[in-house]
Amino acid sequence: MKAKKFFTKQRAALALATVMMVSIIAGVFAANTSPTFSDVPTNHWAYSYVERAAEHGWVNGVGNGKFGAENQITYAEMSVMLMRAFYPDTLSYWGGSPDAEWFEPYTAEMALMGLDNGTKADIDYKATAYEPINRYETAQMIYNFMKYDEDVDLNYNAASVQAGISDWASVPSNYREAVTAVVASGIITGVDSKGTFNGNGVMTRAQAAAMMCRAVDVMGEGVSTLNPDATETPAPSETPTGSGLGQKLSSGATAAAGVKEQIGKDDAYPTYGHSDVVSNNGYFTGAPNTDIGNAQLVYEFLDWVNEARVAEGHEALTWVTSDAAEEHTLQRCYELVSDFSHERPEGKFAAEVCAEGYIAPSFAFEGWMNSPGHKQTLMGDKYKYLSAARAGNYWIICVWSDSGIKRAETWAHTNYDYSSLKG
Repeated sequence: MKAKKFFTKQRAALALATVMMVSIIAGVFAANTSPTFSDVPTNHWAYSYVERAAEHGWVNGVGNGKFGAENQITYAEMSVMLMRAFYPDTLSYWGGSPDAEWFEPYTAEMALMGLDNGTKADIDYKATAYEPINRYETAQMIYNFMKYDEDVDLNYNAASVQAGISDWASVPSNYREAVTAVVASGIITGVDSKGTFNGNGVMTRAQAAAMMCRAVDVMGEGVSTLNPDATETPAPSETPTGSGLGQKLSSGATAAAGVKEQIGKDDAYPTYGHSDVVSNNGYFTGAPNTDIGNAQLVYEFLDWVNEARVAEGHEALTWVTSDAAEEHTLQRCYELVSDFSHERPEGKFAAEVCAEGYIAPSFAFEGWMNSPGHKQTLMGDKYKYLSAARAGNYWIICVWSDSGIKRAETWAHTNYDYSSLKG
């Protein structure tokens, strides 16, 4: 785990001094290069900030080689800047329409993470997208990001910070925590020598670029939503036989190269077929037409579940070794997209925990661990195997017994449907 970041008054001052020094040095070196944007020349006060933000991909221009330095920044632009700087990897989980507006992948994921809480965007991020965002709302967004990072410790003398804000008495109660935090950290500064916050005022794009650089200096760039401690099991050095769907490794395991590429199968977690007939997905199951949509396997859950199980005195699980169990997990996950329910008229083969709306596996797992019922399922001692998948923002973990796997293999030829027995 990363070291905690403390926002004492002394640290804030030191951070600002560091930012100023970096900016001065950047300006010295940048003087010998051409500016990226014609409206932010090398002698512009925000030149070093804008260049840095553009270099890291946090901001883009507005067209015709201009940055739009004096344009008022909008909710959409601010949201995109923040998500690009701190959670760029979450965008890979965007499952919306390809025809969505340019900002929607960012604002939608931001909303799912709760990073727009307490702002007008939380009510309707599409309706507010092109509205200028004021300094109060900006402070709230920044504060949400600060709170979201568990390694940020908001440790400061609130009374001292607030005493330095000349218009503190007029700061609305719902913004007071956020204003205190962003001022204490030096991310947003006063608009004059008196420390006036001027929360109803708006920011220009140049001012926002400067603020972004200060925020990154304080919080760090590109926070990962994936587990940094997860380990990868080295894949065996086997060569698949054949080509196309339905390939096997020399061990007899179904080859990752022989199933649909979208599945993301890893040969380090071998599964074996019970049939000589290859399914439409490349598994040796005999399933004639099992629809898995856009589902793909998620191996990270195995390590996280086992860590939790062992910590509570339960035996670790292993990844399923059955083609049928793995293929059905993908099928079951895709079924959740159209019917988010534990009920399955075609019949159940495994116990399961499901989730929707989460943008990363770590968030879904945290949700399950915080739910007593879901956690109880994952800690069950009658299960020996695990499989997991996602389809967009829908997630599933299946836990299996030997009898459940045998039943899935038996009914694979009907696309995992044994409803005929229930009649």
